[in-house]
Amino acid sequence: MAGLYAPFLHTHASLWAITIILFFVTVFLLRSGKEKAGKIVQMTLRLFFVLVLVTGVMLIIINDFSLYLDRFHWQSYVKGILAFWLIFIMEMIPACIKKGQQASKKLTAFWLQFIVVFALVLYFGYFVIG
Repeated sequence: MAGLYAPFLHTHASLWAITIILFFVTVFLLRSGKEKAGKIVQMTLRLFFVLVLVTGVMLIIINDFSLYLDRFHWQSYVKGILAFWLIFIMEMIPACIKKGQQASKKLTAFWLQFIVVFALVLYFGYFVIG
């Protein structure tokens, strides 16, 4: 089971990179008024959310049932919770833009949360869990 860790880890990291790119493409399209293209990219983004969650859960399961129990820590659960929060924020930002709330305090709060939580997810993923 431990031999599956590296492939899932690289897949998970690659999916996150594609997800972030798709998120910014969605925001750009919605802000420029291209509703139909934005909706298509947003649906693709949702598919990648599911793939990211599945690979993340698989990483936790692989670590949990691994013979190398010294590799698993509570930090994996914290990163998972932060990742759920980040996905929620990445879903709410395009929703606010679609509703025409581009200059609202609500959208500003979501962008600030995005920056903070994204930094925390990167920190936990690359420096704490390794």
